[in-house]
Amino acid sequence: MRTLQDTKPIWHALIWIGIYILAVNLGDNVGAMLDFPELTSLVLVAVSAVLIVYLRGGGRLSAYGVRLVQPGTPPLTLFYAPLFAIAFLEYAKGFAPDLDLQIILYAILLMAAVGFIEELLFRGFLLQALRTRGNLNRAILISGVTFGLGHIVNLLRGYSLTDQALQLVVAVLVGIALAYCVALTGSIMPGVAFHILFNISGTITAHSVLWDSVTAGIIAVVMIPYILFLRHSLTKAGAAIVTIPASTAAAQMDVTATPTTRTKRGAP
Repeated sequence: MRTLQDTKPIWHALIWIGIYILAVNLGDNVGAMLDFPELTSLVLVAVSAVLIVYLRGGGRLSAYGVRLVQPGTPPLTLFYAPLFAIAFLEYAKGFAPDLDLQIILYAILLMAAVGFIEELLFRGFLLQALRTRGNLNRAILISGVTFGLGHIVNLLRGYSLTDQALQLVVAVLVGIALAYCVALTGSIMPGVAFHILFNISGTITAHSVLWDSVTAGIIAVVMIPYILFLRHSLTKAGAAIVTIPASTAAAQMDVTATPTTRTKRGAP
């Protein structure tokens, strides 16, 4: 996998995305057989731990954005304010009627793992792999659309076509916005925090097709101008420079950055 990580980073990202999808379905199916639906939470926590060990062993955590934001960059994203605002929008629908403490705790555990894994895979592995092709804006759009389309697998988890369509639209817009934020700040961690809060709110709140549609519409109204603002910030300020390990820099002929972090910002 490490060789693939250096020589074919897009395939490396897609393989890990496939592993993640398999892990979710394994947890769901085995959990159903054992009458223990919370099993998926534990499986994904294990996957998160494996990913951290895998990247730490190769010295690549920082390269994939598992780091603090680079100094001076939060204003370029409006301090993530539009994203965190929509993270709490779902609560306007009210809480789901069948909640208990165990359901809430496992929902938090599950969404913490999902938030970390999805940000690492889509805004870490995939975005960084795509940006080696030279066009950052295109890489951001592709990673965002791929993130949205990846949610189609939720049809296997019982989602209706209406639910899936709404989730796809929201996921594409949010995915593009998060990718721009990573390009500007060099970190996936604020996106992980947002992702966790956003998913928790969608899990423990009441479900209604009408209110879900209204919420999706509000999110679109907020995200579209926010994406345009982030694109302008990227054009004006340039992208954060990613720390690239020496082995990756040597393997990818079109990567010109040195293995050490530079303070100068790069062109989008």
